[in-house]
Amino acid sequence: MKKFKFLAILAAGAMVLGGGLASCTPSDNPNPNPNPNPNPNPEPEGKTIDLVLSGPGDEAELDMELIEDFKEYRKSIGDPNTYNIERVNHGADKVDSEVTDWTTGPDVYAYASDKTQGLFQKGALGVLRGDYETFVLENNSQTGIDAATFNEDLYGFPYTGDNTYYLMYDKSVFTEEDVQSVEGILAKCAETGTTFAYKLQEGFYGQGAMFTFGADYNLTFTEDGQISTIEADFNGEAGVKAAKAIYSIATDSNWIDEYIVAGTDNTKIAVNGTWSISDAKALLGDNYGCAPMPTVTVDGDTKPLGNFIGAKLFGVNPQRSGTDQDRLTAAYNLAMYLSDADAQEKRFDSRETAPSNLTVAALDKVTSNGNVQTLVKQNEWGHAQTVVPGEAWNAPGVLLGGIKDGTVTLDNIEEACEVYNNSIINSK
Repeated sequence: MKKFKFLAILAAGAMVLGGGLASCTPSDNPNPNPNPNPNPNPEPEGKTIDLVLSGPGDEAELDMELIEDFKEYRKSIGDPNTYNIERVNHGADKVDSEVTDWTTGPDVYAYASDKTQGLFQKGALGVLRGDYETFVLENNSQTGIDAATFNEDLYGFPYTGDNTYYLMYDKSVFTEEDVQSVEGILAKCAETGTTFAYKLQEGFYGQGAMFTFGADYNLTFTEDGQISTIEADFNGEAGVKAAKAIYSIATDSNWIDEYIVAGTDNTKIAVNGTWSISDAKALLGDNYGCAPMPTVTVDGDTKPLGNFIGAKLFGVNPQRSGTDQDRLTAAYNLAMYLSDADAQEKRFDSRETAPSNLTVAALDKVTSNGNVQTLVKQNEWGHAQTVVPGEAWNAPGVLLGGIKDGTVTLDNIEEACEVYNNSIINSK
C-alpha cells in the first residue's frame, strides 16, 4: 500500500525520548571543526568512522554516488576523518518492520513520514537540535516541517515530498477545462462513454476526500509516543459536505471504484499516484496530461478534493552509535548532506523526484516540469500524511459500502458521518 502538506515544492542531535530514556547530543554545528587547535599549523588527526546507510533498492545507485560526494565534501572542508559507508536496501515504507534490532541497524535511513511514530517508539529516531534543526527549518516549507515533526520536535531531514496522487488523463479526450471539476469530468465521461477511476473505498483516497471542506482530526501524544487523545469533526458541517461530495461521485454511473492507470482500456482519466507517472506516460504518450485534484461543489460551496501527501525523510538512528559521539555526529552530517540542495537536484535530474528543498524547487527545470507544477498547486491544500488514526484507513470503506448498498443516503448521511467520526476518535 502506498500511503504516504507536500514539502513546498515541495518544498520544504541527539536521541531525546520521553519517559526517562537516556539522551545524547551530537555537536550542534553540522560541520564542526574536527580538530580545534589554537596552533596555526596543526597536524590534523583523523579517525576511521564506519556508517551504514539504508534506502530503497531502486535508489541504491544514486545513493552510492552521493556517498562519494559526501566523502569529497568532508575533505574539502578540512575534515581529516575517513568514512567507510556501507549501503543496504530497505524501502522507506518497510524499514520500520524490516529492521528488528536497531542497535545493529543502519545509522542513517530513508523512511516514510507516516512511519514516524513507530520509529520514535523504537528509539530509532534522533531528534534534531541546533544547526541541524535550523537547517531543516530554513530550507523547507511549513509542509516539509510538518512531515518532519513529531510531538513538537523535529526528527527527520526531508528529501522528497511527492508521495501523493492527482489526475492523470488523456488529452485527446479531456480538455484542461474538463478536468477542473468533478462535474466536468463526469459530464465528459458520459459524453464519451469513458470511465473515471478513483478508489474512494481505500483509506488513502477516501480519507483524503473527507478533508475537502476542512474537517480534520488532531492527535496528541504522551512522552513515550503513545496516542493520548484524538479529536475530530467529521460529524460537523464540513464533514457532511465531504461525505455528500463522495456520494455524488459514487452514485455516478461513469465512476469506478478501482485503481487503474489512466489510459488503460476505457479509463481515460484517473486519480493516480505519482508512482504511476511513467506507466501513464507509456500508455498515453503525447496525450498524457496531469492536473491537481478537481473541485467539487456541495450546497453552493466549491473546494478542490482533499488528498494525502506523504514525504520521504532521512532519519538518524542513535542506537547504532551507542556512546560513540563521533559516529553519531557523522551520521547527522551524512543525513543532512543527503537532504541538501545538491543531492536533491541530482535526484530530480536522475529520477524526476520532486524536491523538498526550496532552492531546488525554484529552479526553472523543476518549475517547468508538468508533474511538479501539479504537485506545487496541490500543495496549497494537501494534507500531510504523518501519524494517521488507525480507523482513518477503514472508515472510508464503511461509508462507501453504505453508499453502494443504499443504506447510506442523502437523507441519513449526517448519521453516517456521526458513525464515521466516532470510529476516528476511538482509534488507538
